[in-house]
Amino acid sequence: MPAAWYDLPPPLGMAMLLVAGFALAAELGRLAWLRLGNHGTAGETGDETQLLSAALLLLALLLGFTFSMALERYDDRRDQVVMEANDIGTAWLRAGLARNEAGTALQASLAAYARTRVRRADAIEHPDTYADAKARAGALRTVIWQQTEAAVAPLGSSAQGAALVAAVNAVLDRATSRDTAIEARVPERVLTLLITYAAVCAFLLGYVLGAHGARHRLASLLLFTLLAMTVGLILDIDRPLVGGVRVSQQALIDLVAGFDPPSGAAADGIARKESAK
Repeated sequence: MPAAWYDLPPPLGMAMLLVAGFALAAELGRLAWLRLGNHGTAGETGDETQLLSAALLLLALLLGFTFSMALERYDDRRDQVVMEANDIGTAWLRAGLARNEAGTALQASLAAYARTRVRRADAIEHPDTYADAKARAGALRTVIWQQTEAAVAPLGSSAQGAALVAAVNAVLDRATSRDTAIEARVPERVLTLLITYAAVCAFLLGYVLGAHGARHRLASLLLFTLLAMTVGLILDIDRPLVGGVRVSQQALIDLVAGFDPPSGAAADGIARKESAK
């Protein structure tokens, strides 16, 4: 995840910045009317109001489109957690059917791997922490595949061996899918356009209010606050590791809790190594 997303203000701070920006844009719009407006026909035809209504309608469509994109990515991340837990659990069970030392070591490695795949859901996770956990998981996947080869060697071309290989392969493939989902973002240009367009609408609002000789400061402030909260929520959902809207890790947590204590020297070594980290 780019460090720039970590450096963004928290949702409340972002909303306050947006409200201030929108209020400034509205004030600039009012000043623009005072300097450039057609004062002879101000407020008589209602053309300014129609223009503002059209702009706000387009803003609503853009907000809905962007919010939908952010929610789709959130739903994908949530589904990936459940599917990865299912894949790891299936591979762990099939590794136990190998009934050899390599199968036991493979179970221990899968249990340790599951622990590295639990993202922090209770606090901000710094990009460096995420990158370190991702690297450790990648190293464990190499070990898991080597242990899988050793576990299936005595089984030959049996259906049991093929099922174990397929299950482990699903775990490795799922890692790529989930990492991609975690790092997926609403395109930066879409977010930039959304915020820019919202500021332009605030400018038009100030221009129209100036044309009609009204300020409506309280109503405008409430509108800007609601708009800023919506944009802030989109940005919050789009930052899965540092935002306030977090994907539940309960499926992986329950999976790790349900594992039997690893046995064997290899399992103990992996467990101690992961605990130390």
